[in-house]
Amino acid sequence: MKASTDVRPVIVLGAGPVGLGAALELARCGIRSILIERNDRTSWHPKTRNFNTRTMEIARGWGREIYDELRKLDLPPEWKSPIRFSGTITGPETGHIVSNGFMGAGPLLSPVNSVLSSQDMLEPVMLREIRRSGMVDVRFNHEMLQFVRGNEEGADEVEIRVRDGTTGEESTVLGSAMIAADGAASSMRTILGRTLEGTLKINHFMNCYFRADVEKYARERPGILLFVANEKAQGVLQPLDSRGRWLCQITVPESEWSTETFTKERAAQWIRDAVGVADLPIEIVSVGKWQMNAVVCDQLQVGRILLMGDAAHMFPPTGGLGVNTGLQGMHNAVWKLALFLRGKAGRGLLETYTTERKPVSQWVAEQSYHNARQVAQIGLISRGQAQPTLSTQEVLKETRRYGNQLGLELGAIYASPAVVSDGTSAPEVQDPYTDYAPTGRPGHRAPHVWLRKGDDTLSTLDLVGPEFTLICGAEGAAWCTVVDRLRQRFGLDMGCQCIGASGGYQDVEGTFEQRYGLQSSGAVLVRPDGWVAWRAQAWNEGGKDALAAALGAVLAVEA
Repeated sequence: MKASTDVRPVIVLGAGPVGLGAALELARCGIRSILIERNDRTSWHPKTRNFNTRTMEIARGWGREIYDELRKLDLPPEWKSPIRFSGTITGPETGHIVSNGFMGAGPLLSPVNSVLSSQDMLEPVMLREIRRSGMVDVRFNHEMLQFVRGNEEGADEVEIRVRDGTTGEESTVLGSAMIAADGAASSMRTILGRTLEGTLKINHFMNCYFRADVEKYARERPGILLFVANEKAQGVLQPLDSRGRWLCQITVPESEWSTETFTKERAAQWIRDAVGVADLPIEIVSVGKWQMNAVVCDQLQVGRILLMGDAAHMFPPTGGLGVNTGLQGMHNAVWKLALFLRGKAGRGLLETYTTERKPVSQWVAEQSYHNARQVAQIGLISRGQAQPTLSTQEVLKETRRYGNQLGLELGAIYASPAVVSDGTSAPEVQDPYTDYAPTGRPGHRAPHVWLRKGDDTLSTLDLVGPEFTLICGAEGAAWCTVVDRLRQRFGLDMGCQCIGASGGYQDVEGTFEQRYGLQSSGAVLVRPDGWVAWRAQAWNEGGKDALAAALGAVLAVEA
């Protein structure tokens, strides 16, 4: 899509993974942005390290080049599962959880693989793609001094004051909207007067990035998370590249929650106690701190301001869902914002960002907190500090969802005015958190199906464009005639593809109609975020009016 010249750039506040992702997704939608970050570079401390299946599907939409670059950062498979528990790395194992979710969904359910790396490696790849796009004015070492306007009802632009940390110069920045991805201590959340719902200050952690040959001692029992619990060390060690780069999370009382108290020397001793090797050579690269919360903001959009990432929600890390939920929420919101700014959608569409993503975020917060409590229970039992009501193996069974959240990643169901129900019921699964059943029912992610055209193999997900796509069965040519008229009527760059039609995309495995719940003349309207907005299981003469009405309802405009 070409860049929009009639829309003022969107201000993106914060250049963490979600802010960087927002700039990339805006570029995909043809909207320019101004990326403002108070630090002078991307992250140097590896906090986030999991881009799950759904997040990598989003990254695939930014271009094959960035997708391939991110894939190169992935951990070897043996380090992506399981989650292990022991007194020390060199001591006997207490138990483990097979965390297949970190391996990815597999080629039957998705065209991509998950990536386990670290934030300091992932962000530069995203920034390179941003610079390649030519769509983003990148301003590192810039700080917002004042929010002037843009949150009021009926606002037509956003205005802020910023300072260049290099020159000291202050200036006014105007934008058509703002994406506030300014972190856990979000100034914009405070300015907007929004509240966090949930539990704060669950635990306090020191986060240590170090280099050591822990692999030498863990190679017989590799894993994605190595929890330890002994009298001197309680926490988790996390491999970053299987070549000596590690991260550890250390639980501390609030009174010791500072880098002055928890020094690099103390961190090194903790690591030796956790590994069980008293003379282990260690290089401490950096030590940070963070607070465990399980909270979601009461409102994700106010006026022309959209809160995203940690500004919108914070979770325990048990599941690695923080950055993924942030990026997936961003993906839900940006196409809505782009169409609204272009005058192709009403404000009602923008408001569905909260309607659709807040329940999902609450679901993540609750399950991540449950996982955290179960892990803590395992640690207490291991150290003999708790009288267990369940055995360690029973607790491990209860914690089976940790690292196995495919239902949440791919099976989130949206119910909002941006989805037009067809009266059918969602497919039943044993556990909606862990289990995913592909379906073309409105409100669900459009299923992945392998396609072939000539020498090219691709996924149905690759057909999804930034302004809606109608995907039809082999005998659905009549729908494409309807789409031709709707493009003009709604001013949309709308695609239409018939799967199985002569000369078109062919269904490699013969699963398209079954997965989408269509007859050969049926069709689904897929939103730019890959979720099904409407479905007609077969063609009928009233279909053209029904599709027009559905599109108008989703866009919150008169059909």
